[in-house]
Amino acid sequence: MKNEDNTNNKNKKKKGRKKRRPGRIIRNIILGIVIAFAALFLLGNLFFHYKYGETIFSCAKFGKEAVAESTADTFRPNQASTVYSSDGKEIAKLYEDTESTYLDFDNIPKNVINAFVAVEDRTFWKNSGIDVKGIVRVSLNFLKTKGDVAQGASTITQQLSRDIFLTNEKSLVRKVKEIFIAMNLNKKYSKEEIMEYYCNNVCFANGIFGIEDASQTYFNKPASQLTLSEAAYLCAIPNRPEYYNPFKDSSNAITRRDKILEDMYECGYITQQEMNDAVSEEITIAKQEDNDEFYNYETSFAIKCATEYLMGYLYDFNFQYQFDTDSEYAEYHQKYNEVYQQAKHRLYTGGYEIQTSLDLEAQQGLQEVVNNQLSFDQRLKKGSETYNLQSGMTVIDNNTGKVVASVGGREQEGITQALSYNHSFQGSNQPGSSIKPLVVYTPALMKGYTPTSAIPDINVDVAKKSTQKVSSMTGTKYSLREAVVRSKNGCAYWLLNDITPKYGLSFLEEMGFSNLHPNDNNLSAALGGFSYGTSPWEMANAYYTLYNSGTYTKADCLTSIKDNTGKEIYEAPASKEVYSSTASDEIIDIMRGVFKSPGTASSLNWSSSTQTEAAGKTGTTNDNRDGWFCGFTPYYTIAVWVGNDDNSPYPGLSGSTYPARIWKEAMLYMIKDKPAASFDLSVSGSSNTVVPDEEETETDNTDSTDNTNTDTQDNTQQNPADTPQTTPDTPDDNQDDNPDDIQGDIKPDPDDGGSTDTPSTDPDTPPDGGDGGSDSEGDQGQDSQQKPDGSGQGSSSSGSQTNQNSKN
Repeated sequence: MKNEDNTNNKNKKKKGRKKRRPGRIIRNIILGIVIAFAALFLLGNLFFHYKYGETIFSCAKFGKEAVAESTADTFRPNQASTVYSSDGKEIAKLYEDTESTYLDFDNIPKNVINAFVAVEDRTFWKNSGIDVKGIVRVSLNFLKTKGDVAQGASTITQQLSRDIFLTNEKSLVRKVKEIFIAMNLNKKYSKEEIMEYYCNNVCFANGIFGIEDASQTYFNKPASQLTLSEAAYLCAIPNRPEYYNPFKDSSNAITRRDKILEDMYECGYITQQEMNDAVSEEITIAKQEDNDEFYNYETSFAIKCATEYLMGYLYDFNFQYQFDTDSEYAEYHQKYNEVYQQAKHRLYTGGYEIQTSLDLEAQQGLQEVVNNQLSFDQRLKKGSETYNLQSGMTVIDNNTGKVVASVGGREQEGITQALSYNHSFQGSNQPGSSIKPLVVYTPALMKGYTPTSAIPDINVDVAKKSTQKVSSMTGTKYSLREAVVRSKNGCAYWLLNDITPKYGLSFLEEMGFSNLHPNDNNLSAALGGFSYGTSPWEMANAYYTLYNSGTYTKADCLTSIKDNTGKEIYEAPASKEVYSSTASDEIIDIMRGVFKSPGTASSLNWSSSTQTEAAGKTGTTNDNRDGWFCGFTPYYTIAVWVGNDDNSPYPGLSGSTYPARIWKEAMLYMIKDKPAASFDLSVSGSSNTVVPDEEETETDNTDSTDNTNTDTQDNTQQNPADTPQTTPDTPDDNQDDNPDDIQGDIKPDPDDGGSTDTPSTDPDTPPDGGDGGSDSEGDQGQDSQQKPDGSGQGSSSSGSQTNQNSKN
């Protein structure tokens, strides 16, 4: 019996163990999953901290605190920013008059609200502020790109979080913060409040924020009077403001309008008949009004610098200067314009304090130099009240690398319009031979050439038409030094062929030339024949780089930017070596000869005016449309452009005439109280003799449309030890006996007598060409030249205001 009982007890125990085993397995599985998730979360948090310097917990804390500190006023920004000069004087107050255009929820049209919900966030009224599916999609995209991109659809609350508290940076840390902010916003504010804030803060292109301003600007009516079709049309714009910009191409947003109407029908907000009627309704955009904003030149330049800084600081914008295709070029500039407007809006409403390096006394003195030097011609630009003959000048302090003056044109008494367009950075003109030291000669010195290397002055016209390789062409030989001083086009053309255009242009890319186009990669670049051109700001920055031993630093006018809490957010731009110090010193030594006979600026008689050394280069374009002089002393770097606003030829204009004279008087003004100084060079100037020749004047013999048979297979570098012919110039029979300080031909526009299509990366260009800017079409405001995307920012229709306390 005992054995039987024992057997029964054992069987019972076995049965008991069998009953408990499934529970243990499930429990262990759940425990394993929890541990695995905890481990993954821990590893993810460690990776997050390693890649971004933050943790999930810090992001959650940020989101909670940001929302906790917010009030209704947070979503109605109107804190003026203040700009100060180098001595602390207030230059201007920047603000936007948004109070009158803010709409409470009850005054926002139902069609607008329903349109945004239908197309942007269908679960808006019931979600917790986030879209779980969207988060999963972002996570998968993050994994696919190995952590490089964290981009995906956001709810309306998430979009509001980004617009008010964050930036448009496409990173995982921003996305995580956005999620936590949205969840906290959803807890603190009602759905109606969130929708109200969203409709008043979303961007509708052209610097317009809020549905009321958008309605008034594009349809000349209050939002309450918008038709269903018009409401859907406006709600299409925020998705891609620059692409759907009504002033650029009003038809672009039609397809998205129709999609929004279909979405509204699917959501039950409208009937099919209402949808059909709205789709068939023709959209008529109001005429764009002239930009009535007025900035003096120093203010407009400070705004440009501060806005671009905020583009990087707030939006993590990646400035790009090299493009492989035309579409890549156009897409970039379109994105630039879009982010520029967003950053400018934040500048005008963020309560920043901006300290600058701008010297108001120098600004006024240099303004008078420009006024006086060009006072002989008071002819007005056709259809305008402003002078046609204009100038742009940028001055950099060589000690600090900062811009101290930006003269954007001529003053006209009683005409504030004349100051609305700043040629020092908004203009983009062909640089002519002033580009040669940057893309040809200094790069060649880095390739092993020396100042005494012999360079043949080939016939450029023949080179363009011939099937013969450029490297095998011959001409009178000049030393590299003579080629620079005399500005020989044939030498520059032959030499760029040897070092290759790609190599030469790479230096401009490194120095942030913003309008370089893929089509510029040809030999005409040696003579300044570009698709779009450059500005005095960029040229001054590049010449300062030569002075600064080849080290490039972006020359802005900013010394401090503090946000509305008093926090310093400005960091000086990083520096990098572009040219070698030896090559830079050599080109400075060479360019000193430009001021001596037979140099192209010898007529300035610089040495009779001061004992301070100077180095520089002239530049002239075809038919005397543009004249340049760029150069420096040990104290300052100055770049000057002169030309007609309508891009028409100007007889007598060359780099050695009006631009050089303005440069001389401007430099003498800047150094008047300083002791004589010489360049501290690492190279010897003992070989700087150039054999005098007959007096030469600048002329034209080139074409920017370059089909030359370049030596793509054989770019054998000339032996730098070659001995040049330094006998007096005996030009070839088919050569001009004048120096060739002219850039390649710019194709004339048959409609305007020779203007070129030049873009701008400055969205502040006035819609009518600036009346003081150059002839333009629509709202571009360039030298008869469009912005890269064919568009242009006209008026800042969000009611921008500027109070200014200094006069040019």
